[in-house]
Amino acid sequence: MSIVYKALQQAEMENAGIDVIKGDETFAPELVPASTNDNLWLEQAKVVRPVGSDEKRMVTITDLESLATEKFRLLRTRLCHLQNGSSLKKVVITSGSPAEGKTTVAANLAISLARHSSQKVLLLEGDLRHPAVTSKLGLGDLQGLGEWFEGQQPLTDFIYQVEGHQLWLLPAGAPAGDALRILQSERFADAMTRLSGCFDWIIIDAPPLAPLADIHFWVQKADGVLLVIRDGVAQKETLVRGLVGLDATKLLGVVHNDTLSAGRNYQKYDRPPEEKHANQKA
Repeated sequence: MSIVYKALQQAEMENAGIDVIKGDETFAPELVPASTNDNLWLEQAKVVRPVGSDEKRMVTITDLESLATEKFRLLRTRLCHLQNGSSLKKVVITSGSPAEGKTTVAANLAISLARHSSQKVLLLEGDLRHPAVTSKLGLGDLQGLGEWFEGQQPLTDFIYQVEGHQLWLLPAGAPAGDALRILQSERFADAMTRLSGCFDWIIIDAPPLAPLADIHFWVQKADGVLLVIRDGVAQKETLVRGLVGLDATKLLGVVHNDTLSAGRNYQKYDRPPEEKHANQKA
């Protein structure tokens, strides 16, 4: 965060009658720079180094020449194509139920987007009750949204840059018992608006469609949704119940996980939305 921004922020708070801690302390407790042109803080974020492993299936780190990695490149290409001429930026990754691989897909997709373009990507750990992104990346426990919401530090203190990539990570932090208290707050809504001005992509690892209500919040905030379905886990009844009330216009497609027809145990991206719509109209 730049010195100019801090000075302006301090002046605004003093004019509003708010006590300001001087010296090296943080000036504001809540947000990110109000100006989207003031993105110096992105380059000053703490750097973390992901550690991939075969069992965690972080193929975009461990096996760059694999068929699975190529599938993520294809998914990235299709999303970038959809972004052209549209406002697509915030993409929610969800599934019908737990254990279908949504976190693996979200993390690998974010890395692929950051590795193969000059765009800035934020990977947001949106499953506040059962966070798993930092574990997938081998980063251990990192403070994040939970600590930010309960504390007085700016959100930028909890955003980390992934080493060697135009990729930043906003962890969930300590699991939240009442996630909706954070997600539905004005403070968080304002923070999301500011973050949208700082990144080209925000990939959100959201909760499953069932049984929690959190996913409906994320879908409302998203520009698009990718649904992960795993062979042998996904159940039609669960999907139908979970899709009730979901804005179908935001559904970009399906990532078919562990499908045998992919040649190896990994992802298969569904037909582009324009093909589906064409078939529906025919």
